[in-house]
Amino acid sequence: MRELNTFFQSAIEDLIYLLDRQYPKKPAITIVGNRYRLDSEDRMVLYRGVFDSGQIRERKKKLQPPAFDGRVLIDGYNVIITLESYLKGKLVFRSLDGYVRDVSGMYGNHSFTDFTMRSVDLMIQFLKSVTVMTEKQGPTHAVYLDSPVSRSGELAAHLRDAFEKEKLKGAVYVTKNPDSMIIDESRAGDSAIVASSDTVILDRIERSVDIPAYIIERVFQKKLIDLETIR
Repeated sequence: MRELNTFFQSAIEDLIYLLDRQYPKKPAITIVGNRYRLDSEDRMVLYRGVFDSGQIRERKKKLQPPAFDGRVLIDGYNVIITLESYLKGKLVFRSLDGYVRDVSGMYGNHSFTDFTMRSVDLMIQFLKSVTVMTEKQGPTHAVYLDSPVSRSGELAAHLRDAFEKEKLKGAVYVTKNPDSMIIDESRAGDSAIVASSDTVILDRIERSVDIPAYIIERVFQKKLIDLETIR
């Protein structure tokens, strides 16, 4: 896994300074990136991993440890692609708001590969480890997939099979707008917790869990690049 630019600490501080003063993010990253001669991947780390001070503070409050009783609402591609990136040896890091992200771009295309199946298995095993089974059955977890993404139907079928195999209750939804479904369902009044690093979702829900972070650090016992320690 590659190292970040030598000047990344200064780049982070400069970007936060600009964001806290309400500079638009993309132009601010262009300014900082040009100053420190950052390549495209370094700039993507800034885009996905650095936020203004208020956003950092509020999102950290929502992040829960993986020890809870209740159902999990999963932003499917968000979680799976982050895990796939790690398995492929791509750059994966902990952002300043506490959530693990990668630098991959999907843009509507996603290849269903062995990495996908391995990522699904890891995600299902996580759910199995946190699901408190009663005498009847545990809560119904839910995975939401973007319907415009290629092969979403195939991935949905694989996920349903995986839930059934592990005897977990799980619903899989293929929808044009998974973000709004997750947000609405998280506000339904039960003990649901959301698994996503999507900032649109995080800024509108109350509780979240970081599945990729748990798997990388607890299952694989690997230390993540943490932008907070670079800052």
